[in-house]
Amino acid sequence: MTVAIILAGGTSRRMEEDKATMFGGVKRLQQCLHDAGIERCIVLCGKEERMSLFEGEIMSDPPGVEGLHRIIPWLLETVNEGILLVPCDAFLLTKEAVQTLLQAAPNGGIPLDEAGRRQPLFAHLPHGTALKRNGQSVRELMRGLDSIDVHPHGSAFSNFNRPADLQHPQLKHRPR
Repeated sequence: MTVAIILAGGTSRRMEEDKATMFGGVKRLQQCLHDAGIERCIVLCGKEERMSLFEGEIMSDPPGVEGLHRIIPWLLETVNEGILLVPCDAFLLTKEAVQTLLQAAPNGGIPLDEAGRRQPLFAHLPHGTALKRNGQSVRELMRGLDSIDVHPHGSAFSNFNRPADLQHPQLKHRPR
């Protein structure tokens, strides 16, 4: 079984607003993942005080574990299932894109976005996936995982970090 983990732990200083609430927010992602056939979805909300912002199964970051490169191994151990990471700024994610990734990467991997860049915050990590435990960043942690071509769904695996990123053509017609 694969458990989706929505990464919704920060308020995004660069974006200047909480990305977890934009373009339908976490609720839209939960529905998208459910529609893709994922039965269990956990929102990783960051600090405990953010728990009230979300519905469904919610976890706060573990005490004393700093940085996503440390939290991901903790998630694999705690959930004890395969996981699919989904950042809360996956504004273009669709059920078809999720299904394509899971079918193309039954042994795990990292999808490539529309520009061919690896997007590790969308990684599919089946149970037992070996990560570089001493990695000092998420990219290092996942260096050994395969890159997965999810064509024609590459744009669905885009991240949006700054207001200028919101000029993406596929976002222009979506209500914020």
